[in-house]
Amino acid sequence: MKKITLLLCISIIFSVDYVLASRTVIVSPEIRIIERKHEIPSLQMELIQHFLNQPKIVTPDEIEDMGYIIANAENSLFVTQGSKIYVRNLYNAEKEKKYTIMKLGQAYRNPNEDSEDILAFEGIYLGEAIVKEIGEPTVLDVTSAIREIGTGARLMAVEKDDFPKDFYLHSPEHLEEAYIVALLDGTLSIGKYQIVVINKGSYDGIERGHILTIEKATRLIKDKISNEEVILPQQKVGKLLVYKVFEQVSYALVTKADKPINQFDIVTVP
Repeated sequence: MKKITLLLCISIIFSVDYVLASRTVIVSPEIRIIERKHEIPSLQMELIQHFLNQPKIVTPDEIEDMGYIIANAENSLFVTQGSKIYVRNLYNAEKEKKYTIMKLGQAYRNPNEDSEDILAFEGIYLGEAIVKEIGEPTVLDVTSAIREIGTGARLMAVEKDDFPKDFYLHSPEHLEEAYIVALLDGTLSIGKYQIVVINKGSYDGIERGHILTIEKATRLIKDKISNEEVILPQQKVGKLLVYKVFEQVSYALVTKADKPINQFDIVTVP
């Protein structure tokens, strides 16, 4: 069932009667109910679907609770589909329960802050496994593998895909010190319909469906005529749609890009 958001909007319609002698203005307010329903276009859904199905963000707290591979039945360096793996720290495991296998990638940090201040880690998808024997270690069968799976790889329970396609498009009232902290898949610059990570999440009031503006930072240049230094203003270069929110970071889809988008570009309220 599709969700429909009803917004009660008070529209003031000016019914103006000008009386030339007294210049009287009569204002008559009316109340209208406006139905607004926004469904993300199918093209954009296809672009972000694999990001929804595979975990890409792992918080430091989650890492402490994740299971990890200590060995495999073949005693080989890497395993593939059909291999048995031995996993420790796999709490709440149940027979036939499915897990995602991943390795930790880049750390997401705020710009210009202590390098130890990590917001989250990239979770690089390796494959999936299913529990066969519960114990310490727990035994799992690898059911799929798209990359090499080795000792130390982490496991996270597979979550049900219940991502809704309907969005209530809106913007936050204010946003401070927000930046693009990562471009997924290790690219240096991106454009329209690509994914970014911003350094704001639910703790900062960010919500799914938020529309945000991307801006280039101010630049200091030298006026060659007067030899004075001049600060160029921030420049709007695109827009973002937030589609998945975590505590300290969020995923967003670039819906407009007038110029290449880079890491640490500024994110503002439209």
